[in-house]
Amino acid sequence: MTAGNGSTADRWLAILVLSATWACYLPVGAKYATVLPAAICAAVVAWRRRDQFPVSQWPGLLPGAVLLSLLALSAAWSPAPWTAIASHLGLYALVLVVPLIGTTCPAATARVALQHFVVAAAGVGLLVAAATLDLLPASPLWRSTIDAQGNQRIANSILLALATVLALHFGWHAGGAARLRWLLAASACALGLALQDRRSGMLLLPLLLMSWAVFGQRKGWQRLALVAAIVVSALVIGHSADGVRGRFAEGLAELKRYVPDDHVSTSWGQRLRMWELTGAMVAERPLLGHGAASWEGLWRHRVVANTPLAANSTPHNEYLLILQQAGVLGGAAWLWLLLSNARQAVTGGPAGLPMLMVWLTIAWTGVFNVVLRDARFSLPLLLLAALALAATRLPMIASPRPTA
Repeated sequence: MTAGNGSTADRWLAILVLSATWACYLPVGAKYATVLPAAICAAVVAWRRRDQFPVSQWPGLLPGAVLLSLLALSAAWSPAPWTAIASHLGLYALVLVVPLIGTTCPAATARVALQHFVVAAAGVGLLVAAATLDLLPASPLWRSTIDAQGNQRIANSILLALATVLALHFGWHAGGAARLRWLLAASACALGLALQDRRSGMLLLPLLLMSWAVFGQRKGWQRLALVAAIVVSALVIGHSADGVRGRFAEGLAELKRYVPDDHVSTSWGQRLRMWELTGAMVAERPLLGHGAASWEGLWRHRVVANTPLAANSTPHNEYLLILQQAGVLGGAAWLWLLLSNARQAVTGGPAGLPMLMVWLTIAWTGVFNVVLRDARFSLPLLLLAALALAATRLPMIASPRPTA
């Protein structure tokens, strides 16, 4: 499975993107160790074939470059130290991985890599189920998957939701025994998602399923049937699954008990307080923002020290964070990036559905977390966005068993 003339860079690119999909659930160091070398290989391929891949024709490059440029420009008035600014800009520069790998990675390689991601996610789902039944021994191997906490656990939940829908999508276009295998993979991913009990992924899954039903089917009756099935399934699960229902009841109770002060300690309550104070920062400098990497320093001056709220290093909302740093121009560039990629995915037909699912995931994740600022989210999701972009060049056909 090589690209073009089968050069060394082509072969390494194929190996690295496949490895990167399996690293999605590994520690962030493993993600960097696969995604960044893949981007370097893609850059080598792009340079050698610059006549075939002119930069001006890279899909999605312009909005990503504009967003990065506005954030870089905002460094001129940021009160943050240059080390923090450089770190922020380096993380936001990862958006350029999408057009780079998405343009140079062979479409067939990209599709197989996406399938490998689903298989890896199904394996994680089964491991979560085994851990729930106390069948797994204690081991550092599970630290970034089964035993993950905080944002890593949320990232895993989101990836499981995305993998569930991708498995259904591949199975829908497969035939025979392959369809059954994809259905089993989707079930394993969904089981792991439910047992892992993170609300972010459980809220994302119905959104992705509804979008897949609406945009992924050409016949009206198929859309209606799938939408009805999704609604009924969601109602049944919400009524019968005590764990799922309990998690959302807990969140709603947190909102009802919310008091707007710095001593709030609940998950959703802290998010509300962070959004309020970050919104006040945006209102102070709506046009240009406070500058790259400025949020944390300003935050420390606005909250009571040594409280649970003060320990946060981001506002847990990418939209607000970009507005706070680069103003309405930066916010417009971020929306342009999301909408332009979503539009390209929709116009790509069935082959564009994985791309649409990934960008919907990025857009949704950005509401409750900093999806670009935190590499635990950005590295796997931007890699998958790049692979989904590359895969749009292939028509949907019956999918064989994933092989490297």
